Amino acid sequence: MIATSGDGTRLHYIVEGSGPPLVLVGGKTSNIDGAWWRYIPVFARRLKVIAFDNRGAGASDKPDTPYGTQLMAEDALAVLRDAGETSAHWFGLSMGGMILQQLALRHPDAVRSLILGATHCGGEHPPTGGAGNAPAIAGPLRRFANLYDTSFIAEHPDWVQEDASHFGKMPLHAIVRQDQAVKQHNLCGRLGEIRQPVLILHGRQDRMVPVARAEELQRGLPNARLQILQGGHQVHSEQFATVLPLILDFVAEVERRRT
Repeated sequence: MIATSGDGTRLHYIVEGSGPPLVLVGGKTSNIDGAWWRYIPVFARRLKVIAFDNRGAGASDKPDTPYGTQLMAEDALAVLRDAGETSAHWFGLSMGGMILQQLALRHPDAVRSLILGATHCGGEHPPTGGAGNAPAIAGPLRRFANLYDTSFIAEHPDWVQEDASHFGKMPLHAIVRQDQAVKQHNLCGRLGEIRQPVLILHGRQDRMVPVARAEELQRGLPNARLQILQGGHQVHSEQFATVLPLILDFVAEVERRRT
């Protein structure tokens, strides 16, 4: 399916399942399949799952014009409305979590809750990631050492390789545009305005976004809980069996409170 954003950008999305709506928003360079292939079939048993390719990724348009998390939040809203919904729960990874911060500020009525994975509120904070005594990785999987905890790669190479088989490709200009959107994002001073329930998920060994940034999110958001798990930037994949029920239970709890 195709939704059209306000500037005419065409956004590819899918809908599966029925129940309370949950919109999935991927991170930088990710597409629907690469970010969510493990999650969508399971979520769809209990929820109406809406997942889309951000501008620049997957089957969505890839304009070579400035991107920003504000603009990409408007993209997300366009997808929600095209899918026939006015509000939803939202699960965003990395850049996707930044997009959702903008969405909650700009269109609070569209947000029932937020699940923010491996993300931060912006600003310049150099990575201090927790490599610790993790093993060095040799061979083709070493290119994923910044995404996964290296111990996880060493212990579960088949799992990582299976993930990698779903990763897509993007043109260089779109990667640059998404990267610019991330670098320009800074909402740390406005987190207190986001009143919806928030579940923050973060990997203790995340090298790209240090766990201190997740703790910063929790301090700034008035209605947030933080779950720190063993894992790297791909903690949602590494801890799939743990993250899945955390999200389903969180969504169910918010729905009960709404009714």
